[in-house]
Amino acid sequence: MVLKFLSEKKYIYILIFVSSFLIYGNSLKNKYALDDAIVITQNDFVKKGFSGIKDILTTELFTGFFGVKKNLVDGGRYRPLSLITFAVEYELFGENPFIGHLLNILFYALTGIVLYLVLLNLFNNKFKNEWDYLIPVFTTVLWLFHPLHTEVVANIKGRDEIFSLLGSLTSLFLILKYLDTKKIYLLISALLVFFLALLSKEMTITYLMVIPLSIYFFTDKKAKEILIPTAFLLIPTLAFLYLRQTIMGAPAVTGASVPQELMNHSFLGTSVSEQYATIIYTLLLYVKLLFVSFPMTFDYYPYHIEITQFSNPWVIISLLIHIGLAITAILGVKKKSIISFGIFYYAITFSIVSNILFPIGTFMSERFMYMPSIGWALILAFGVMKLSSLLKSEKKTVIASSSLVLFLIPFAFLTINRNKAWANDYILFTTDVETSVGSAKSNTSAGGKMIEEVEKLEQILREQTSSRSVLERSINKLDLRASDKEQLLSAKSNNEIFENIKTFNNKHLEKALFYLNRAVKIHPTYVDALLLLGNAHYKFNKDYDNTWRAYERILKRNPRHSLVAKNWTIILNDSISPRKKIEYHQKLLKYNPNLFENNYQIGNLFGRQLNILDSSILYLERARIISPNQKKVYKDLGVAYGISKRFDKALPIMLKAYQLDSTDQQVLINLGVTYQRLGDINKANEYFLKAKK
Repeated sequence: MVLKFLSEKKYIYILIFVSSFLIYGNSLKNKYALDDAIVITQNDFVKKGFSGIKDILTTELFTGFFGVKKNLVDGGRYRPLSLITFAVEYELFGENPFIGHLLNILFYALTGIVLYLVLLNLFNNKFKNEWDYLIPVFTTVLWLFHPLHTEVVANIKGRDEIFSLLGSLTSLFLILKYLDTKKIYLLISALLVFFLALLSKEMTITYLMVIPLSIYFFTDKKAKEILIPTAFLLIPTLAFLYLRQTIMGAPAVTGASVPQELMNHSFLGTSVSEQYATIIYTLLLYVKLLFVSFPMTFDYYPYHIEITQFSNPWVIISLLIHIGLAITAILGVKKKSIISFGIFYYAITFSIVSNILFPIGTFMSERFMYMPSIGWALILAFGVMKLSSLLKSEKKTVIASSSLVLFLIPFAFLTINRNKAWANDYILFTTDVETSVGSAKSNTSAGGKMIEEVEKLEQILREQTSSRSVLERSINKLDLRASDKEQLLSAKSNNEIFENIKTFNNKHLEKALFYLNRAVKIHPTYVDALLLLGNAHYKFNKDYDNTWRAYERILKRNPRHSLVAKNWTIILNDSISPRKKIEYHQKLLKYNPNLFENNYQIGNLFGRQLNILDSSILYLERARIISPNQKKVYKDLGVAYGISKRFDKALPIMLKAYQLDSTDQQVLINLGVTYQRLGDINKANEYFLKAKK
């Protein structure tokens, strides 16, 4: 009965489709998370809908987010296809994460079906025993249930990975059909699909080796028959590379300079020996995660994985394991061993993201196993079937199926549970920071997102609504965990809820400070962490000194950092003593003397608050030189000169203020007074009359 069920294609299609929704259905209620901001919610091109497609096709991946081309990662990124689908979704449905998650699951299920068809086609030439045809089923289901795929499926942005593999497998399937039928439309279709897959993600290019390797291992085709369709695949590949170079201005694999920042270059400051020892260690971690996918995290940035040496026993073990796999793969080539093919498939599809060929910006990532895990699933399924074939029992199919269930049950549990972590940025960051304890990025992300939620709660406090229903709606809209919302709303009266919010905010800000301090300890020059740390110190207890210390560490490396200047200037609008404000403004000017607003504020404070006119004039004159068309500086500077009885200096300044705004009554009065003091009564009366009108 089991054999009959698993040998019917229609049942397998249903199994794949139902399984996809079984394990990813709970992601449908998730919001946008992580890089969804870059490719969807804050991408100007995507938010144009249909009209943004041209921009998406003609620019680098990050341009729609930043507004300009950014060389954030080595070689850049040109992946327009998934962004085009996001633009279409935005045009039709607006900002709707449900649609994005639904389509990801559907495309994932479709990938599973195509994978099954590819394997079925390959094994049709390989085995003759009826029950050996179960290997494609078991391989597909193992791959489908794997928890490491949650980063791809549960994160809408992961559609580039889905499209890349879907297109690659479809191309392989069409070429296999072409080899059997010699129908040219199948080959043309394969080339078009391969080009679309390349437009999804660069990893597709690894199938230039996978496709001929598959034909060699699973068919009896001659070298010429294998090489011809492979050669044709160079047409879409070269077309893609030409298009990419035209738009990016650099080849697909490039040594173009990227920002010398640890978050973009994980091996920054390490020796070659340390770099490759760490890479070899991560290879072992990938193998471990394939079998035991726990704990999982979105963040493998420095230093979740510590830099290591070749003296590390785990590095040696990893090296021996991978040498053994390489030898096994090579020895199995002549025999066309399934295990040999699985190892080659894994190595080839993984090579481009392994850090071995070129740096990819992070130590590792779970999404990088999306394509290679097919090789793992194939080896495992084949191994289980091979061992089961040694049994003389008539129920060996049931035994084999039961063996695989031992993987599928925990895999399903881990996947469903992991989907919950991808509910939104807040839950993802505050969940994974407990795993990626040593990551500067994870600690910064958690701290920053906690501050954001505190700010939303502070807004609720400021509104002080008397309506219980409005208050509940406001809190339920937050990205907090359900348990946190329940705790906030557990009080009977609104005033008690407001007290709960204050307590919650204090605890959250303390935790945010803890995470951000830990991030700075890990990466002392991390600008994002230092900026948020300064913000947190201010929000927590208006600790100006610690806020400045955090900001100053940024200024020492970048004296003209615009966000530091902006934030610090806003903070100094607080009601602190004028002399303290002047002192803090001067701290900033020590790094960048050419800041208009800070020079103006110091001049204003010296004049209006302290009546120290010489100092006021000094700083206002500096501000005037920095920005010569700001009316407010001319108004204050003219008054300062006037109070100092330097009317000859005040007059041209006042006239400039009048030129900038002839309707400002105070400027007109000041001009009248200035002319009056200079003895020009007619001019004085002229401006007094204008002021009166």
